[in-house]
Amino acid sequence: SVPRAMTAETEKAAPADAQNKWEGTVTGKYQWDDSKKSNADADKDLGGDAISKYSWGDGKKQVSIYIELEGLDDCTEDMFQASSGEREVSLTITKVAGKKRTFALKQLNDEITGVKVNQKKGKGMIVLKLTKKE
Repeated sequence: SVPRAMTAETEKAAPADAQNKWEGTVTGKYQWDDSKKSNADADKDLGGDAISKYSWGDGKKQVSIYIELEGLDDCTEDMFQASSGEREVSLTITKVAGKKRTFALKQLNDEITGVKVNQKKGKGMIVLKLTKKE
């Protein structure tokens, strides 16, 4: 059979969702729902206890990891449990905003010898100070 050009009449006959239907390997890739974009908070989207939003700064002797969470100002120093290995660091906050929260980074670029937790009261922030191995 010879393919025929789509006319205004054949477009009307096709259901509206059939015009935007993708098949094959792209199925699902191009089917977005704009209503889901209203909440762009990764921690809330995950709905778990893992902390996924952080920033960092690299210095000569140490690396600083900045974590901001609602409710951190209400935490006491004993609620933070940090540990480190040669190329990994982890933090557990026993209770912040009613939930246990965890943070972990593995396969760090360079080796570290330790980690310290500094709480920034009034800013809702903690800073993990990773000491680089010399």
